[in-house]
Amino acid sequence: MQMLCLPINTDSRKGRHPDTRWWRAGCALGLVWGLTLGSSMVKAQESVLQQAKAWVGQSQNVPLEQLVVAPLDARLKVEACEREVRFDYPFQNRQSVRARCDAPTWQLFLQVTTRGVASASPAATPTPGMVMRTVWVSPQMLKRGTVIQPGLLQPATQAFPPSDTQLVADPREVLNMELLRDWPANTPLRSYDVKPTQLVKRGQQVLVSVGEGRGFQITIRAEAQQDGLMGDQIRLKNLESGRMLSAVVSGPSTAKGI
Repeated sequence: MQMLCLPINTDSRKGRHPDTRWWRAGCALGLVWGLTLGSSMVKAQESVLQQAKAWVGQSQNVPLEQLVVAPLDARLKVEACEREVRFDYPFQNRQSVRARCDAPTWQLFLQVTTRGVASASPAATPTPGMVMRTVWVSPQMLKRGTVIQPGLLQPATQAFPPSDTQLVADPREVLNMELLRDWPANTPLRSYDVKPTQLVKRGQQVLVSVGEGRGFQITIRAEAQQDGLMGDQIRLKNLESGRMLSAVVSGPSTAKGI
């Protein structure tokens, strides 16, 4: 914030020089007020960032040194909150944190990321009201539409409220499912982050295993007559005999005969 104090011109024709003492005093007070206000807003910003970092660390049981809070735009004016700043997660990815103040009224959206896999020590004591859970994360950001394959996820132990029942506890539950949105690194996977993916398309060649559990097993090539998700029963055409058969989709371009 800057205040420009322009000099007062002297009326040389009449030989009069205006008294500039009050003008100079007012200008100086204005400059001091501007610098003080700017400094208080910077301090208010820093305070909100530190509070957000502490809140995320406590809610996710993550050491503060692993958390990084993106700085706010320097042009953003943030007044000191006269009441307690409230924080929450407005979106599902838990990478954006919302800070809200009631007096004066304002809200900010902050970006908080974690360095490395955010995991807690087995001996760590969870925050009261929280329970330690083993969750599944990716060490790097994954794009929307990525299909979950073996080895793509890593386990991490974090604290969560008992009411959080949508966390994926077993990666086999989401195997061959695809992400509905871009998924930030080190974010616990939840059931609403994925959906069944189309593993077989109509007209595609499929490897069908026949005879499993009946003392023999053979693999034949067949042409899918319809699209299929994981676990779907579909109709196929044997490419050698031309006969129709049914099978259950078991993976990308694979199925098990029934």
